[in-house]
Order: sequence, then C-alpha cells, then structure tokens
Amino acid sequence: MTINSLGALAVLTIRSPDQAARQLLSLKPGREGLWLAFALAVVLNCLVQLGIDLSVPVPQGQIAPPPESIPVVLLRSAGAMLLSILAFFVVGKAIGGKASFEDLMVLTVWLQFLQIVALVMTLVLSLTMPFLMMMMLFATAILSLYITLHFLNEAHQFGSLWKSFAVILLSALIAVPFVLYLTPAAPV
Repeated sequence: MTINSLGALAVLTIRSPDQAARQLLSLKPGREGLWLAFALAVVLNCLVQLGIDLSVPVPQGQIAPPPESIPVVLLRSAGAMLLSILAFFVVGKAIGGKASFEDLMVLTVWLQFLQIVALVMTLVLSLTMPFLMMMMLFATAILSLYITLHFLNEAHQFGSLWKSFAVILLSALIAVPFVLYLTPAAPV
C-alpha cells in the first residue's frame, strides 16, 4: 500500500466505515504482518501518549508526577488492545457473530493507527491552541465509537448496529475490571 492509498482508506473509513471494513477484511495480511502491525501500533501509541503527557503543562505550584516507565506503558497499551480484540471476538461470537480473531485484529489495528494520527493532531493542537485539546479528544472518541460500530457490524455480519453496540457494551463490562487492575493506583 502507498501513502496515497492509505490516505484514501482513512478518508473512506471516516465517510463510509462499512465499506472501509470490507476493504480491510479483504486484505488478508497474514499472521506475521498482522502481529507486526499490532506491535507498531502499540509502540507508536506509547510514543504519542508520552508526548501528550510531557506537553500538558503542570499548574503553577504543583509538582509534575513522574512519568511512567516505557515498558509499563507498552504493556498496558498492548494488553488493552489485545483484551479489546479478544472481548469483541468472544462477545460477538456469543451473540451470533461470524468474525475471526484475525478479522477483528485487522480492523482494530487499523482503527488504532487512525487514533494515533488523531492523537498526533491533538498533540500539535495542544501546543498551538490548548483550549481546543479536550474538544479534539471528545470528537476522536465519538468518531472512534461510530467507526467501531460499523467495523463490528461488518466483521461479525450482524446486519444490525444495535448488536454491534451490545458487543461494545458487553466487552467494556468485561474489559474495564482488567484495565482498572492494570492501572497503577494514585499515591496516597
């Protein structure tokens, strides 16, 4: 794939996520390529998250919290992404979905790359117009939910966005306790 075709696929993902999902699912990148893309997404996400954490100003008179270690951020990011793929797979199958684990991994990794681009845009925005940062993060979250609904609908062949919404909701109920467990507690 070229940069132009990736850009066209990104635009298609925003305009018509169901068509983009069909196109992505037809790629069949192979297991090695898929896991390499997964690892790249985890590393890029870590770098962007650290960039955002370091660019957020600390209010005057407060001490900046020490940055988390990179291995912890990488493990948490990989674990959260893998857990979401697994939850989408298991919950989707439980309610009649037909997606394979690899299908969901392709779509989730692609969405992760798009979210990384949005986070980079948010980072740049936070440096130039910090007051717009929260609006950009909110817009990214809403758009990600919209795309995920369509991606799950296409992958599982539900024919219903409501079933996709149920998968997201039930997956979140499964994943949240694990994510909270992996999140370090604030010092007392």
